[in-house]
Amino acid sequence: MPVTFPVSPVAAQAVPSPLYRPMTDAQILARACEAQSRRVKELLQSSITDEERPSLLPETNGFVRTVLEAYASHRHLVLRPDDVWMAILTQLSFYVNAHAEELREYFVAHEGKKELIVEAVGNRYSVDFGYLSRRMTREIHENVVDSTLVDWILPDFSTTTTKDRTVSAVIMMSTLKEYFVYGFVLTCGIPTITLLGTQDDWQALLRRLDRLPMLGAEPAAWAQMLRPILRRFVDVFDNPEQPDLGFWRSVVHKHSEGCGEDVLSGWVTAFCVWDHKGVWKAGKLPERPEVHRDGKENAAGKQEANLGRVDIDRRFRSRREYMLDGVQYFTIRVQDIPAGYCEVDVTVNDNGVRLDCNMIAGHVASKVLRSEPDGEKNTLTPSAQWFIYEKRSSPMPNHMPWPQLFNHV
Repeated sequence: MPVTFPVSPVAAQAVPSPLYRPMTDAQILARACEAQSRRVKELLQSSITDEERPSLLPETNGFVRTVLEAYASHRHLVLRPDDVWMAILTQLSFYVNAHAEELREYFVAHEGKKELIVEAVGNRYSVDFGYLSRRMTREIHENVVDSTLVDWILPDFSTTTTKDRTVSAVIMMSTLKEYFVYGFVLTCGIPTITLLGTQDDWQALLRRLDRLPMLGAEPAAWAQMLRPILRRFVDVFDNPEQPDLGFWRSVVHKHSEGCGEDVLSGWVTAFCVWDHKGVWKAGKLPERPEVHRDGKENAAGKQEANLGRVDIDRRFRSRREYMLDGVQYFTIRVQDIPAGYCEVDVTVNDNGVRLDCNMIAGHVASKVLRSEPDGEKNTLTPSAQWFIYEKRSSPMPNHMPWPQLFNHV
């Protein structure tokens, strides 16, 4: 059963209605993924529904920005294990692509990039690109060295939706894009075919961290940062009447004047350890150890065990930052929050017509909800979405600046 618990003695404030004015899918994409939107020739499809579109607040990182806005403006916050897991996957994708050759043997046995193709009946306006993306994970499964990798990546919690699995599938494609090129081949055929959150979820999410140390020193350090956080996500189910208020109130640790302005600290920074180029932003690390695939005692695992008590404390001891279970969390400027989405190129063969396309998936918005059926819209939750578009031959000029949606961020 879900759990709700008080964290701070403040009244929830409604989100001002002008902030979530109606937008088109193209406008949401432009606001959340501005650089990519300048290359859009035609937006083919997205996961955004008519029902949720009016409640979306586009953001480059819909997870971290949602948490930050809820903290800064006194909104209720709703989190699912799927959202936390997709935030983890997005960060991991940046790291893997930045270290693709170092990690090649961990993921694949081939050199270069192998082409993976999924075929479907229809055209670019009739096929379900989300379904094709989920089918692509089967092709990935057949071409990676670890038979458990795909199941590890795809969420399977009690809260998981088809959209969550699609977003995670595209993030998986992006994570492995240095090893594969992807194509959707569309052909003529039959016009239509009709085929008719628990504590255990969070414990399962926590267990998924066990694989991270196998990927190197940085993922090992990251796993150590995530474990104290996710353990408390699990523990609160045991006693929701007496939550660890010190922890929950420090999701955004106060580092400067005002509620979370200018510099972001607290344990939410654990979801910002890499920038979009896979560059580690959480402090100095020891020399990178050898990466193993066996999951047993290895240098990466030992690195995780030793990192927090010595090296992390040393590198941060002169700075006022949040500490949890001996692990020090770093600060990051709000304007340096990394993207909460991944992108990957896909070729679409539309009945012989080749389209150079791009897919984007991840947290691209905050969704505004009502805390009660007839209550105020004073609750936020991260919104994971996906897009696919045919690329222009050259980017459009920069869009006009968008107004800042949240005054505090």
